[in-house]
Amino acid sequence: MTAFGRWSVLSLFAATLSFAHAAHAQAADTTPRLTGIAHVAIRVNNLTKSRAFYKALGFTEPFNITDKDGNVTEQFVKINDRQYLELYPSDATHRAGFLHVCWEAVNLEGLYPILTAHGVVSPPVRKAGAGNMLMAWKGPEDQTVEITEYMPGSRHSNDFGKDLGPDRISDTLTAAIVAVHDAKTLLDYFHNQMGFRMEESKMGVTFAEPQAAHDNFIGISENGPVPFAILFFHVASVSAAKAAIESRGLHILEKPFKPALMDPDNNVIVFETEPPTKLEIEATGKSE
Repeated sequence: MTAFGRWSVLSLFAATLSFAHAAHAQAADTTPRLTGIAHVAIRVNNLTKSRAFYKALGFTEPFNITDKDGNVTEQFVKINDRQYLELYPSDATHRAGFLHVCWEAVNLEGLYPILTAHGVVSPPVRKAGAGNMLMAWKGPEDQTVEITEYMPGSRHSNDFGKDLGPDRISDTLTAAIVAVHDAKTLLDYFHNQMGFRMEESKMGVTFAEPQAAHDNFIGISENGPVPFAILFFHVASVSAAKAAIESRGLHILEKPFKPALMDPDNNVIVFETEPPTKLEIEATGKSE
């Protein structure tokens, strides 16, 4: 059976389990699956400037991790209860740049043997510093891939319903585009080893998305590797987003998208009503 066939059977099996669980509403659906982007991690040149930039977009900072001297080693920037940006300070041995996308899982312990049976080579699931379960390994271009499961009592779970910035320009991260050396190899990996579905786009970038996710993508471009990413955020109105950005004194890029910004480390932040799979590279954005 081909890898695609194996994942099709797995998807059918998962759907059957989901149907059975739905008949018993009192039981939680623990079918192992990926549900979307949990966070995007970025190493930054100047943590103070980066925090100020994302604060200007209306995002809050509910918690961080510090070293023994009290220096912040990881800053969590909240998009919504299930999505964050993680900012790490650069140093002499770790240069600034895009680090990785982390995916959220249901039943990560159950998902681990499924992924490893399909060729993912990863250390065992462990508990991370914020109290959630984590699976982390290196992909085909030595890039980090992460999957997390939010656990009761973790710093993320304890903040559910809190620190949701009322002035956020967006409350949903829909995609990250990253540039790699060999796009085909990485896309094949997401498809065959991780079971992602593929979707072509009008901008010439192929997007990969977990089977159980909805409009949560990683886009793979073969123009790299480069040390920055393009992050897409959903908004209800492009014109309202543009007005909010301008009112906060932030510089709007003219290309390749409108409205778009560049953070202090050259990551491009795009606000759009449509998912990135529907956009063109010279998109000008449309109001409602």
